[in-house]
Amino acid sequence: MQRLVDIHNHIIFNVDDGPGTLEQSMDMMRQAVKHGLTDIVATPHQLENDQVSVHHERQNKVIENFNRLKDEVKKEKLPLNLYLGSELYYTTYVVNAPKIPFYTYEDKKKYALIEFSLNWHPEGYKEVFYELIQNGITPILAHPARYSYFWEIVDDIIDLVKMGTLIQINAGSLLGYQGTQARFLSEMLLREGLVHVIASDAHRARRAIGFNMPRAAETFKVKYPHIDFEALTSANPWKIVQGETLDIDDEPCYKFDKKKQYKLWKRFYFIHDVLGIDNKIKRKRKK
Repeated sequence: MQRLVDIHNHIIFNVDDGPGTLEQSMDMMRQAVKHGLTDIVATPHQLENDQVSVHHERQNKVIENFNRLKDEVKKEKLPLNLYLGSELYYTTYVVNAPKIPFYTYEDKKKYALIEFSLNWHPEGYKEVFYELIQNGITPILAHPARYSYFWEIVDDIIDLVKMGTLIQINAGSLLGYQGTQARFLSEMLLREGLVHVIASDAHRARRAIGFNMPRAAETFKVKYPHIDFEALTSANPWKIVQGETLDIDDEPCYKFDKKKQYKLWKRFYFIHDVLGIDNKIKRKRKK
């Protein structure tokens, strides 16, 4: 049976903005099985305070609740393998990732999932990522398509990939659940060969924020038959879980035409946001 591996999600109850109860976590597990997932790495948010904590109080709670979830999955005999990692909020303290239990995937000190602020331009990340790489840890940049300032740092993102950073995009972004910018940029990165992993970033057992990787892969296989979606949802994430070396091709970095892509984005924005044609984002009515 082919593995379907998710390396970015929030399945552990009562530790971040994911599920609040064990039963809600189990609803997510059942949805994952229904959609064909076989392996899931839980990646709870780790904020700056958690990164500088001396006694790792919160991390102890994460590990405890994760083990309770694993026991419940086993009790219900769900065909899922669960692993533990983290989603580190970018600060200069992320260089301490190896020192804190499970800040890297499965505590193997090989890969670290890092997210930037969605709205505030971070600073110093190229130097920090370089230091991580020099220490043997490969950074995985989480969902860059969701950053409102993406076009301001796109050259830096390209440089990060050249340096050895991996890029992860959300299936929900591809499907249009996270805004028109995220929809365009995630597909652009995918199309241009700059994506190494597609993950769910699931927070609940709901269509828009659940385990929708299979649907995204099936949808875009038709549009981009030349892209190896099995590598993006199975082979590459499985190597990350195992702590194995993932050889990446940085040739797409040198072919990326920012001016051309930005013009395509402006046209996309005009059609989908200004004119409202084929905009999948439902806007709430004002009361």
